[in-house]
Amino acid sequence: MRRTFRTKVRDKAGTLNRLTSIFVRRQFNIVNLSAVPTLEPGITDITFVAEIPDTDTLRTLMQQLEKQINIISVEDITDTNTYNRELVLVKVKTPQDDAQLYKIIKPYDALVSILHAEDTYTYLQASGPRYTLDNLLDDLSSLELVQVARTGSAGII
Repeated sequence: MRRTFRTKVRDKAGTLNRLTSIFVRRQFNIVNLSAVPTLEPGITDITFVAEIPDTDTLRTLMQQLEKQINIISVEDITDTNTYNRELVLVKVKTPQDDAQLYKIIKPYDALVSILHAEDTYTYLQASGPRYTLDNLLDDLSSLELVQVARTGSAGII
């Protein structure tokens, strides 16, 4: 089952390595990872999304994360996360008919914006929940996708 963890850590060398090694040693796949500084100097929020097999393993993993040096707090926010968003940047080959592109992005309304359009390529940005961005990329696959860059998940409660 896919779980989202939010950790608050002291911004010290090696902290991220210690946290990720807990997942690696147990062969849990980290689906995405995002680290951002907080408003408090020297404190960083790290969000992990990982595949965890069951609730017993989840409990053990949480205890091991909490024991690590420089960890202030660890939360499983999978079920309590009110706002969880990703950013995706997309480079597509500009279609012959611009209406084709607008027809694809119209249902996503305010989530998608065109950063730059030229004769050869069109650059898009979109933000939203993971499943919405997955759907957008599926819809855009009817065009010629040249490049996709995607951030990790950021979440607040």
